[in-house]
Amino acid sequence: MRLAITLCLCSCLFGLDVKKTENPCQSELIIKARKEGMRSIKPAELPQYIIDLWFCRKEAAGKRTMQLINKTTYEADQENSAKMQGFTSTCAYCASVSVVFFYMSKISGN
Repeated sequence: MRLAITLCLCSCLFGLDVKKTENPCQSELIIKARKEGMRSIKPAELPQYIIDLWFCRKEAAGKRTMQLINKTTYEADQENSAKMQGFTSTCAYCASVSVVFFYMSKISGN
């Protein structure tokens, strides 16, 4: 089972079209994440984004770039949480509903 999962992951990663630029921190996905936050990256683009980050971290400005992306993502999450919309609020809703259902089931005795 582990071998099948490993082979699947390796085939997906080796099948990616890795676009190397002169400065890896200037790839399209990293620029998009820096402007709009990491939540703007689609799940299909995530492997390429991770590879770009891997190459970017080796650059002199790579650590600063990752800090900017994290800061932008946190600020976007903070704005959305004030309105109770977005990814973080969805997790909060799900957790709250789960806890309420758990206690309701315990109270009812089932």
